[in-house]
Amino acid sequence: METKVLESIGLTRNESKVYLALLKEGTSKTGEILKRSGLNSGKIYEILESLKKKGLASESKINNTKQYTAAAPSQILDYLDMRRKDLEEDESVIRKEIPALEKIRETKTKEISAFTYLGFRGIKTAVDEALDNVKKGQEILGMGITEKKDEKFNEFWRQWQTRRIKKKIIGKHLFSERGDYLKEFKKMKYTEARVLDGFTPVTVDIFGDEIVLILNYNEPASCTVIHDKNTATSFINFFYQLWKIAER
Repeated sequence: METKVLESIGLTRNESKVYLALLKEGTSKTGEILKRSGLNSGKIYEILESLKKKGLASESKINNTKQYTAAAPSQILDYLDMRRKDLEEDESVIRKEIPALEKIRETKTKEISAFTYLGFRGIKTAVDEALDNVKKGQEILGMGITEKKDEKFNEFWRQWQTRRIKKKIIGKHLFSERGDYLKEFKKMKYTEARVLDGFTPVTVDIFGDEIVLILNYNEPASCTVIHDKNTATSFINFFYQLWKIAER
């Protein structure tokens, strides 16, 4: 067995090496464990104590000398069960603290005028957080929308629209070209879509009256988020100038 298997369930690399050494050697003195595991003596007792706490090793005295034995491999399942329970308890604690942590982040975010998320997951995070900040009665405006990007982004936006629609938030979308993607949006509830032909290298979305997202879908994909009322107002005004001349 490689140490990676044990590392994947929460053991450190050194703990994994020592546990495997004990399994292979049987009850052993620290010197024998060090020889088999290839570790230096510096932290061997600390590692053994950690394994004992996890229920994966035991200590005994033979001829007044400390010796150690690996727990049966089936004990790994008990360790996993214990770890699962600890994680559930941690999750319960964190869930209670999330509102307070969000308030701290909100306060700090207002001090930052702009920041950038990278990659698909980064863009997803930025868009989801922006939606969470849109209040009832506000709109989401998008311009420069195109189907010509990696399909995973198109699929993400299709699924994401259901969240917006569920919150009954109006979405107004300016597309850069006609096509099936546009037709899909026109069928959605709480959605308006128009076309203004022309190439746009980025997409600009305005969430409510304070958040602007500038999305670049070319590699490396990125999303720049601006929290500023004046900037948002300028983009809103620009959007509606284009909206008036766009084709329905």
